[in-house]
Amino acid sequence: MMTENKMKRSLFFAISLLMSLCVGCQCERSKLAKINLTVEVQRFDQELMALNPDSLREQAPALQQKYGDFFTYYCKGIIDVGLPQDADFFNNLAAFLSDDIVRESYHETQLIFPDTKELNAKLTDAFKRYKLHFSGAKIPRIATYVSGFNQSIMLTENVIGVGLDKYLGADYKLYPQLGFYKYMSRNMYPAKIPADVMDALAEAMFPYVAEQDELLGRMLWEGKRLYFAEQMLPAEPDTVIFGFTKNELALCRDNEAYMWLYLIENKLLFSTHAFTIDKFTRERPFTQEFSREAPGRAASWLGYRIVKRYMERNSDVTLPQLMLDANYRQMLEKSGYNPR
Repeated sequence: MMTENKMKRSLFFAISLLMSLCVGCQCERSKLAKINLTVEVQRFDQELMALNPDSLREQAPALQQKYGDFFTYYCKGIIDVGLPQDADFFNNLAAFLSDDIVRESYHETQLIFPDTKELNAKLTDAFKRYKLHFSGAKIPRIATYVSGFNQSIMLTENVIGVGLDKYLGADYKLYPQLGFYKYMSRNMYPAKIPADVMDALAEAMFPYVAEQDELLGRMLWEGKRLYFAEQMLPAEPDTVIFGFTKNELALCRDNEAYMWLYLIENKLLFSTHAFTIDKFTRERPFTQEFSREAPGRAASWLGYRIVKRYMERNSDVTLPQLMLDANYRQMLEKSGYNPR
């Protein structure tokens, strides 16, 4: 039984920790308030769909001039209508704009995203935090588009694009018809956009680098991206950051030690087999090697847990230093990670 003195000491330490956290939060808020930055999402989707398919030769160049490389990549890489200099470009673009499914999905995006006020606010806060940690970083423009259900997020040198038709809600009627399984469409909802933007930014700015591609390195790289998104969006629920349901997160937490032991006992941590790496880190309905209830990318969640533990034990390491660190074996060692 805890003595009265021990209870007082425990209470003192708890209050001290809480006060320290509050002071830290106030300090961070003060720093964020001084950053002059506002994100205004540009509605490329509305500007494009407002074009007259019969007058594209006259109207499209102004849109191309406004959006530059983004327009070119969107046309060539996302909707596959070619480049503006191609002979059949305008005919292909007109066919896309007139397509019944494209028009229907665009109509749905306007109902679900009549404005971007909430998205503006969340991304403004996230990019302020990004600027706070990476002071010299260039802040990209954000533009929305309809992709023909091809791509959720796209990045060019100066723009991050968001495919709104990939965020119409887990139960959107066309998703099953288009081949999106439940484990895919469950993360295709509006509130997931900020986390996906931050993850895509981390992937682009800090690409995977390793002396040798192995499961541990891929786990920790994915874990760094999840940690980065969490740091940029501290108010977002874990389910949004990780893309797991509450039950899946609870299962991961309850079985963390078992999953880690499975990787060690089966000598998988340093496996360089691409098939093995993909099985544990790619999007899947479940991670069968752990159990049929374990979500896909459960090993990436373990990577996040290692990264989080590493940052807790090495408070002198900054976020930029973490994101640039590719010595994953050393990171594991310094984390002292050992779930029980």
